[in-house]
Amino acid sequence: MAVALGPGLSFAAVLTEGGGLWVWGRKQYGVLGLGHGEEVWGETLLSPELLGGAGVPATGDGGGDTGALAHAFGHELLVMVSAGEFHAAAVTDAGGVWVWGADFPPEPGATPHEDGQGNFRNVPVRWDSAVCGRSPVVMVACGRCCTLALTCAGHVWDHGCDWREEAAPAEPVRVAGLQRITMVAAGERACFAVAADGRLWSWGSRAECPDDNDELLQDATFEEQNTPRVLPLAAFGGSAVLFVAACCTHGALVTDAGELWVWGTDSTGCTGLGISPQTPQTFRKPRRVGAPDAPQFAGARVLMAACGWGHMVVLTDGGAVWTCGMGSYGALGHQTQDYFPEPRRIPQCYFRGRPVACVAAARTSSMAVTARGVLYSWGTRAHGHGDETTRFVPTVVAATGPPGCRVGRTCAVPREHMLAFCLGTHLRLGNNGCAYAHTSADAVSRIGEAAQGLRGAYLHMGEGLLRLLGVRLRVPD
Repeated sequence: MAVALGPGLSFAAVLTEGGGLWVWGRKQYGVLGLGHGEEVWGETLLSPELLGGAGVPATGDGGGDTGALAHAFGHELLVMVSAGEFHAAAVTDAGGVWVWGADFPPEPGATPHEDGQGNFRNVPVRWDSAVCGRSPVVMVACGRCCTLALTCAGHVWDHGCDWREEAAPAEPVRVAGLQRITMVAAGERACFAVAADGRLWSWGSRAECPDDNDELLQDATFEEQNTPRVLPLAAFGGSAVLFVAACCTHGALVTDAGELWVWGTDSTGCTGLGISPQTPQTFRKPRRVGAPDAPQFAGARVLMAACGWGHMVVLTDGGAVWTCGMGSYGALGHQTQDYFPEPRRIPQCYFRGRPVACVAAARTSSMAVTARGVLYSWGTRAHGHGDETTRFVPTVVAATGPPGCRVGRTCAVPREHMLAFCLGTHLRLGNNGCAYAHTSADAVSRIGEAAQGLRGAYLHMGEGLLRLLGVRLRVPD
């Protein structure tokens, strides 16, 4: 993810295509990583300020009251960022992890120290390379007081996820029983992992974890909370899970059938199930959004969802954005303070007609990034527009880098990797076991165009590839 919103303290972190990480929002507990201390607690950084990243000068001035710590990540190339309630983390392309903010829900008057409960780090600190079994990290997820790290070996490591009333181990600990994991997510007191076989694992507060029944196990033992449990595919109509998101009130997941399933506590319409604030409900058994005979989202497949404190943002195929829940903070983007118990689409004109590629949600605000890398935000606080005025519709965040800078990381793909990817998309070769067999026709077309320009040693491979894909070869002039 290139965009992250802190669900608790209302702060944001955005990664641009050039590798720069920009932050803004509340300054407490070091969540911005800019070196803030007690003297500015309660203040808000209203406009994005550069924290650091690859390609950034060693001495830079972000224009803010502290100046940019352009060396914050040692000029390492960042590929993703995650924000929790009291802290944030970023992953480098080499598999390293940087963290900043509070380790635990801090006590009033906490001061920045290197370790110990109630203290925090107000500048990014790199995890030792020996942690996580020396395996490169490919993804991190920050919860209320924990950090999950997913390694390229498919294992999950956690720091702070021990739910006992005692300090967590000083280093990340591998979560036992989890293999071939492809994605992780963290809520307030619950953690989630998606396995390659499409099953969903969860551990933590049993009241926040999905289950195949609605019984609330509030008094689960510490051992039960720390032991991951798995939900069978039957819990989601037999479909495999592809994506999961969570916050302090509810959770959501997307299946390979393009369906959205939700669980948790709904007192604002945040689950999209039509629940009224007058009759709040709490349920552990995941429920599908939209009846089979009257599908939601105009029949489009769901790609991802983001859970806010009292609302939810959903992205569907084609780049459409839908929201539901509480609108009093402007976080729904519908130019009103009304609540919507069922998903309602944000007019595409608010995004200048461009398809959206990614969404994020927090307590009182939401964000979206278009396919062209333009960042939009709306709501109260943490919207990055230089003032505290509530935005009730998506509005461009103009100050996240130099003119023309795009949000999101893209890396040049070696030609041999491009060919391997393109070969994998071919159904005849990949059959049902190929992960790329259902790549969009547009992506295949663009890769085919690039293959037509191959020269030298790759020319012969390019011809065979183009014939395999059914792309007509260009005839030289």
